[in-house]
Amino acid sequence: MKDGSDEPWGVLALLVAIVFSVLGRRQAFASWRYGIAAGALLIPVIGDRLATPLIFSLFVVLALACLLVDRRCWLGHVGLYVLALPLISSLQFYGGYPLRWLIGKLSVGILNVMGVAAEAQGTVMKWRGEMIVIDAPCSGVQMLWSSAFLACVLICIQKPDFRKSLLILQFASVSAFAGNVIRNVLLFFLESGLVRAGGWAHDVAGLAVFAMVLSAIVCFGSRRGMARSGLPMGEVSEQGTALLRLSLLAMICVLFEQSGSGVGRLSEGREVSGEIVDDVRDTLFQEGWTALPLDGSSADYARRFPGSIELFSKEDRYLVVRVINRATRRYHLSADCYRAIGYKTEPMPILRQIDGAMWGRVMAMRGDERIEVRERVVSLDGQSWTDPSSWFWSAALGRSQGPWVGYSESVVVR
Repeated sequence: MKDGSDEPWGVLALLVAIVFSVLGRRQAFASWRYGIAAGALLIPVIGDRLATPLIFSLFVVLALACLLVDRRCWLGHVGLYVLALPLISSLQFYGGYPLRWLIGKLSVGILNVMGVAAEAQGTVMKWRGEMIVIDAPCSGVQMLWSSAFLACVLICIQKPDFRKSLLILQFASVSAFAGNVIRNVLLFFLESGLVRAGGWAHDVAGLAVFAMVLSAIVCFGSRRGMARSGLPMGEVSEQGTALLRLSLLAMICVLFEQSGSGVGRLSEGREVSGEIVDDVRDTLFQEGWTALPLDGSSADYARRFPGSIELFSKEDRYLVVRVINRATRRYHLSADCYRAIGYKTEPMPILRQIDGAMWGRVMAMRGDERIEVRERVVSLDGQSWTDPSSWFWSAALGRSQGPWVGYSESVVVR
């Protein structure tokens, strides 16, 4: 939460959750809460082979929520504690490509109904020979997080029963997704040139849709909260308690199953073929790049990376080359690294070079320093991707065979 590599919004969710914990504290904790909290804390204590620190943190947060949550709005309150985790980066990695793929399909369907003969191929919309890429910021992950946060706050304020709380959360998620489809359709008209507008129109369209989605959630949540359920609060609370116990039990079972199977299949010890690394290095040397040593933290990270990592420089440009042997979460955007060392990042349009190569781009800024960060992944069979999420799903689903080479170029902007 502190290293800056993820969006810092979780801090806001944590503060709001603590406020509602203080406001909702009216009686001593029930004994069953201590039991569930202790059970949740056993997972990070004894589960040293269970995947990632984010999963450990989830159980710690659930244990905290068991002791602090207001029973009158437990679903929304628990949701705030979960949203306090640094989720956005991981959601973007695992969910970014599937969301963009689905958004592209739906957007093209809407455009076809409107008489625009566009087609979708992966995360690219094609129209009259032009390619309009649905890049990583257009996945809607941040809008989905914001909608979930607002829904949880409304539940904590209105305190509806479990069924209506669930409806509010469902409406928020569907509204966020639908809003992002609408946003993508609007941006298609701007990017394709069908509608002529200045550069400001891109941001205005996004903000307008975002405001529309949040307004719809507030209206729906307020109506759900004012109409109380006919069930007594005690009965609703008992239902919520039972569901919480079953959910924790199911999560524990899944994690223990993964500890014996899934994690074992993703070993970190395989080595990348030395010939591929040598070929990449020789090509870069011929282009005038110079190899640089990795610093201490980067070298430690490289030792645990499923492949190889090397650093090169040329004039005011730096190039990180990662040869990857399997689908892995350890390959992430370089923009995350820049945020972790204090830079502010802003997404930029996809760069399409004369030879057809496309690069995902962000602008990293700190003080007067501006660095354009370009990213792409290529495979030996000629496929390429502009972000880790698209590459990950192609690799994980077997649509591309490794090893792959990830290039991250940093260019100082004068």
